[in-house]
Amino acid sequence: MSEFLENMNERQAEAIQATEGPLLVMAGAGSGKTRVLTHRIAYLVSKGVNPYNILAITFTNKAAAEMKERTEQLVGRQAYRIWISTFHAMCVRILRQNIEHLGYGSDFGIIDDADQISVIKDVMRSLNMDPKLRPPKYFLARISEAKNKLQFPGDLKLENLTDKDVGEVYERYQAILVQNNRVDFDDLLLLTVRLLREQPEVLAFYQDKFQYIHVDEYQDTNHAQYNIVKLLADKHRNICVVGDSDQSIYSWRGADVGNILSFEKDYADAKIIKLEQNYRSKQMILDAANDVIKHNYSMYEKKLFSDLGEGSKVRLYNASAGDEEVRHVLREIKKLSEDKYRFGDCTILYRTNSQSRLFEQTLRMANIPFRIVGGMSYFKRKEIKDIIAYLRLILSIDMNPDDLSFLRIVNEPKRGIGATSIERLRGEAGMAEASLFDTISETLDILGSTAINRLMHFKRLIQELASVVDDYTIGDFIERVLDITGYRNMLIAEETIESLARIDNLEEFKSVAITFEKDILPDLLEEEGSEQKAGDLTTSEKLALLLNDLMLQTDVKEENEEEVEEGEDNKVTLMTIHAAKGLEFPVVFIVGFEEGLFPIYSAVEEGGDAIDEERRLAYVAITRAKELLYISNSRKRMHNGNYMTNKPSRFLTEIDENRFEVRAPKRSFTLASNAPLPSKQKPKKPVGVVAAKNLGKGQIFSSGDKITHPSFGDGVVVSADGPTVSIAFGAEHGIKKLMASHPAIKKR
Repeated sequence: MSEFLENMNERQAEAIQATEGPLLVMAGAGSGKTRVLTHRIAYLVSKGVNPYNILAITFTNKAAAEMKERTEQLVGRQAYRIWISTFHAMCVRILRQNIEHLGYGSDFGIIDDADQISVIKDVMRSLNMDPKLRPPKYFLARISEAKNKLQFPGDLKLENLTDKDVGEVYERYQAILVQNNRVDFDDLLLLTVRLLREQPEVLAFYQDKFQYIHVDEYQDTNHAQYNIVKLLADKHRNICVVGDSDQSIYSWRGADVGNILSFEKDYADAKIIKLEQNYRSKQMILDAANDVIKHNYSMYEKKLFSDLGEGSKVRLYNASAGDEEVRHVLREIKKLSEDKYRFGDCTILYRTNSQSRLFEQTLRMANIPFRIVGGMSYFKRKEIKDIIAYLRLILSIDMNPDDLSFLRIVNEPKRGIGATSIERLRGEAGMAEASLFDTISETLDILGSTAINRLMHFKRLIQELASVVDDYTIGDFIERVLDITGYRNMLIAEETIESLARIDNLEEFKSVAITFEKDILPDLLEEEGSEQKAGDLTTSEKLALLLNDLMLQTDVKEENEEEVEEGEDNKVTLMTIHAAKGLEFPVVFIVGFEEGLFPIYSAVEEGGDAIDEERRLAYVAITRAKELLYISNSRKRMHNGNYMTNKPSRFLTEIDENRFEVRAPKRSFTLASNAPLPSKQKPKKPVGVVAAKNLGKGQIFSSGDKITHPSFGDGVVVSADGPTVSIAFGAEHGIKKLMASHPAIKKR
């Protein structure tokens, strides 16, 4: 057994040997938790525990595969008898053997996202619900949330009309799945909990089978996963959970940090072991991380330390503007590449995906190779390709209407124009050797009246926009396109995290256009030797030049984590901090470290737990760095088409200033200029008034304000309290309590 304890520090060895009873291993960043888990499993086998009685659960297929491989290296072929899997894979195995108890067949199928949307559409149609008010994705998101909270349709059919509607859709959606012997991804957890609760003999079987249970990343468990683990461990109580409350950053997808913080309440005799020695980073980096995270309340405070040396100070840069910040990062990367570092050693971390755009453009112009990880290149995102298609079609209708753009956006947002109608239109256009757009007026005898009316409505909409393009500035015209086409309202109505991120990307596109008009276009004209000045061009001419320029912005390759770790290419990595969790890099640049961006605006408004999670995100970002850490921010940056002045992030003030090497551009920089708010205290606001961000524009809501909402119609503010506002709508919707920062709310 001693071989499994070799090269372990004291705390790691203690965790490996504490095999009986409940154990919480609070594993700090880079503390070797996966090594501890696999060696603990091997230690159990060497003690004579039957591998059949060991369970290890993690969150990703990649992590499960890695754990299986390491375990096999330690115990050989016996590893095949150990259940090592993700939560969902484990639930599939349990349900395959026992789901008949719940009225399903053992050959049940798992439906994908597209099929889910199709079922929701059918249900909404049967209930006469208008998808323009609340699209299928809205209901799918609400149903997913309910299932992860172990809520059934009846739990949602409350007095609140919105909840009742969700409950009715959920009920019919679930009935269709059962009728067709199908389950969705969330059902795998929900039905497993139901099975274990309702079938004592099934629960007893798996409790006896899994006598030693291990759960990795326990801080990321949601309510359903927590219940599964607790039910399985309830008999033998040999449960080891490994995680870090300081790295809980997924509350937006249902993770509950309270699960790990309340472990001792669930198991009063639990043993707690902290892994604080970090094997990744220099001490200066860890000191900065420790400084930040100590401002969050935690039952299990840790202080990371390293034997890898003190290392360099954190290199801090306070730029005057966003483009200056980007140039600074590129200068530093070039310097590093001329020293001992490769481009592939460097990563740029940002809080939101929309921040990648300026870095992508500038890196490309500088001929520095890069890749996007855990996301998509800004200019390849669907919403950006859609708005570009709208602009291309609008600009082309007087000469040669663009068929590719037409096909992309004729039914985006949905206009009820079916595939059959489009195919008939294409047939007519082919025979007439004309564009699809021009052929619309010539198909009156071929298409039904409904299809013709919808196509003509779309044609008139594009013609109207084309007729007024030169009446607007470039930024205002893009705003008008988003409004008139209904594209923005389509995303607002979804009310999902993804749709709000897409709105943010579209608002950033306005910044792209405005920056092009003010800064890039004059230089472009000069380089081409044109006698024209940017101010002499019409808006349509500027947009045409912008679209040509953007054609060069779509050649970046997106890659996943596996490709990054293989290190096959020498490229700078761009990624969000969420995507970076679990990874490490020699050099890390954390950009946009300012109030309203990091912490993000909605968290600043909400305060309390939301700020705590942003702080944990900062801790995760800092601890990705192995050798060098750069932090930068900007006093002013273009955001949503407007210049915004930002204070440095409160998290900077929480780091000892002696840990910084300040690289301010020809001016002094005082960290103390932005005193932090207490982490558990929400920003104070006048009673009855709440500040809100509405699509990049600050608003103040007070009692009596008249507002409008795309789903609920016109309403009146009855009260404003902290981050929420209560609004009285008509008799159909009643009074609703909404987040004041939600972009759907607009003053009338």
